[in-house]
Amino acid sequence: MTEQAIRFGPLGRSYQLICGVPAYASASDLTAALWRHGWVPTDSARIALIIDAPWGNALQQLSSNPTLTTVVVTSSPCPEYWEDLWVLQPAVLLVGSYTIAEMASALKRAAAGDSFRQTPRHESLLTSSERKLLQLTAMGLENKRIARELHITEGTVKNGLGRIYIKLGLLNRTQLALYYWGLWPIAECMP
Repeated sequence: MTEQAIRFGPLGRSYQLICGVPAYASASDLTAALWRHGWVPTDSARIALIIDAPWGNALQQLSSNPTLTTVVVTSSPCPEYWEDLWVLQPAVLLVGSYTIAEMASALKRAAAGDSFRQTPRHESLLTSSERKLLQLTAMGLENKRIARELHITEGTVKNGLGRIYIKLGLLNRTQLALYYWGLWPIAECMP
């Protein structure tokens, strides 16, 4: 095998593997399987495969790497979370379980400049401003700080949270955070 094939893989394609779970990020099964599809992990690649583990990691990675071409794979059950990921403009967003071949294909399409998402069919009940309020609340921010961040009054934050609780069938901030981070039974929240 030539030095170039070793550096760039059988088909000359490289990617960064980003995951919040170190054991998964270094999983030889995943990297070996992607290698067989022509993809080699390297820290200097301009394309990243973000495995959203734990849930929330992809939000952080997309925010801190806005110029990187990314393919995000998440199994989060929260449709508002999917929308928040998509707003951060990954090239590809895959929600659910995907095979190595499907991830390799997504990397190839992202490298070619394609942009798409594959999510379960579900429409969010929330407006984009309510989604932002949901996200900031789920991140643990208090009403006063949310009001400052969104340039609205604390009363508007409180009223907005009330609408979100009603729309999602939730009772409090704890349930709201659990819902957003995929830890609250989603089916119980749908009308």
